[in-house]
Amino acid sequence: MNTAAPTPPLETVAAGKTTAIINPTASSGAAKKRWDHVHEALAVHFPGLEVRFTEAAGHATVLCREALEAGADTILSVGGDGTTNEVLSGFVDEHGRNRFPDAILAILAAGTGGDFQRMFGRRRMRRQVEQLCCVQPRTVDYGVAHFTDPQGQTRARPFLNVASVGVSGEVVRRVNSSDAQLGPTLKYVLGSLRGIRAWRNVQVAMKFDGEAEGERVDLTLGIVANGQYFGAGMWVAPGAKIDDGRFDAVTVTGMSRTKLTATLAKVFGGNHMRTKGISHRHATRVEFSPISAEADVPIEIDGEQVGRLPAQFELRAAALKIRIS
Repeated sequence: MNTAAPTPPLETVAAGKTTAIINPTASSGAAKKRWDHVHEALAVHFPGLEVRFTEAAGHATVLCREALEAGADTILSVGGDGTTNEVLSGFVDEHGRNRFPDAILAILAAGTGGDFQRMFGRRRMRRQVEQLCCVQPRTVDYGVAHFTDPQGQTRARPFLNVASVGVSGEVVRRVNSSDAQLGPTLKYVLGSLRGIRAWRNVQVAMKFDGEAEGERVDLTLGIVANGQYFGAGMWVAPGAKIDDGRFDAVTVTGMSRTKLTATLAKVFGGNHMRTKGISHRHATRVEFSPISAEADVPIEIDGEQVGRLPAQFELRAAALKIRIS
């Protein structure tokens, strides 16, 4: 006689309207294949699930905003960190304020780097789906970057994970144009080496929390972290928490290309924080302004290069509800 316990029924998320936004090109097209494997299970967990596929850069923002304005309670982002950033942008207004504070941003990591998910453990998508319905929504912080776009206009964009300025912008430029067959970590390592080789430090004024007098530094890299990882596994801010009401600001100043290359290996283990030239502090507002108006200092947000300095980064504390496995 079979005495095995019966398989427990699948749990469902509380009733409500859910819209999934899938980037089919994430992870070089692998996201679409992964979605096909879990769609049926998700439909059980999220009754009445509506599905939308992105068709171009920025489309996830439009789809998210349309769904929320139509009454969606949960938006499920399926893609990489860039897709989640676009979806988050659909929650906020032109100033970065969350227009839909009662709605939930749910996340299925299916992209190349998956750095935000790393804080919670790397899991296959099917396992993420199984856990997603069981976890309770949590209220977290997010950041808003005010920067200059490639056309010279001032823009505002939210970020859930990490924003950075300096050499990282050069790195992202090379990573996003490199061979997708290399795999995420190798892509970022090679992109980092090439970006470091091309980078020249820039004189920048830094301010934290509205200081009257900024600090003038020879900037190599400035990181404004809500999450802990970027660059496909680089543990840049090991102590960062997404619900502590403050950024972890990590700055690298005056570092030569040779030393920066040598420091790179330490970052994956989070062992770089005591390296000479690296400083860390907490803040809710961080500003970077180039001393020379001719300086072109790039900015990246959640893995996408978006513009250049000057820039301000401000925290929106306890302003977003998320669900993540």
